Amino acid sequence: MSKESYWEMQKMRRNSIFEYHYQNTIWYNNYCRKFEKHIWENIPVIKKQDYQEYVPRFGNNFRRKLYSANTSGSSGEPFSFYKDKFCHSLAWAKNQMSYYKLGILENDKEARFFGHVKGSLGTHIYEFGKDLFLNRYRLDIFDNSEEKFMEYLKVFKKKKFSYIYGYTNVILEFSKFLQTNKLKPLTNYCPTLKCCIVTAEMCSKEDRLIIEDAIGIPVYNEYGTSETSIIALEDRQLNWKISTDRLWVEILNEENKPVNNGEIGKIVITDIFNQAFPFIRYEIGDTGSIEDYNEYPYLILKELSGRISDTIYLPSGKKSPGLSFYYVTRSIFEKSTNIREFKIIQKEKDFILFQIVSKLELNDDEKKIIFDETAKYLEPGLNISFERVDKIQKKYSGKNQHFFSEI
Repeated sequence: MSKESYWEMQKMRRNSIFEYHYQNTIWYNNYCRKFEKHIWENIPVIKKQDYQEYVPRFGNNFRRKLYSANTSGSSGEPFSFYKDKFCHSLAWAKNQMSYYKLGILENDKEARFFGHVKGSLGTHIYEFGKDLFLNRYRLDIFDNSEEKFMEYLKVFKKKKFSYIYGYTNVILEFSKFLQTNKLKPLTNYCPTLKCCIVTAEMCSKEDRLIIEDAIGIPVYNEYGTSETSIIALEDRQLNWKISTDRLWVEILNEENKPVNNGEIGKIVITDIFNQAFPFIRYEIGDTGSIEDYNEYPYLILKELSGRISDTIYLPSGKKSPGLSFYYVTRSIFEKSTNIREFKIIQKEKDFILFQIVSKLELNDDEKKIIFDETAKYLEPGLNISFERVDKIQKKYSGKNQHFFSEI
């Protein structure tokens, strides 16, 4: 198939998913009434706050065919969403195919620097079973102390991992630990390692060099969201290839008009296969630029801005990544629809301020959930204060960040 024919096919799929939701999703139909139908550029761009107002209503038969989840809350604007099983399966198949091209095979074991929900025994068993089924070993990211990193090194010595996957900042901290302690590259202790994929946060060229030097394998950037799965993944030549087979990706200016290729603007995504939830012209909160590519998939991510998160420094000397607060806040999002947006600021090692945009003042039960979860995922004894605000002020223009440290 020629490049021109491919884009014509994808435009048809893009238009088809719009027509499907316009005809079948009442909320989306109401949202789109005031525009010229069939002119793509006039279809409204949807923000995260808009989806917070959307409460899907599915029949029981259809609901059983859906995958449901919450956004990570990394932007401070969480919401729940759905995918139909075909869309979800397609994303997983694409992930496997992309990893295969990096040399990762189906039965390869993954060292996973990722968080986990510290919930009930049932939740623990579910996550353990999922990791077992997917052949991955989870390395807890909530404690970035030297003692914990030394434990992880022992794990790498014992297990035959094929690749590393996880949060950029945690893998970077582990790499600095190896260098600071003048240890050999990680491949000397775990020679089966092939590559490392970093995600969730920005990985600069300088960070990549540190990680590659410390662990001794190539590092590849992955860019994605929980809503859309992988948006772009670097190949072996470090071309950041966009998943144009599943997603329609646009770069828009502040007036929601397309910018020229190579120019930085807002990243806007349409999931062309999701019939369960209208991710159509969805502004995901990051900025970047794209460029044409002569080979499939014909678009590459040239530059990405955003996805940064400060490190949490605690009174005990423990360090945790800012993304730990996703796990702190997810419990309250599952039990309450009161909070619309939030920002978390560490003022002192023992003092954390939650700035919250909410429909109502937080009640005692909601505050208790945050106190309890903070003690569970970070450490007990922290002073927490709540400030209800009308609007969250962004610290960095174009940066997608929910946690800031002022230490």
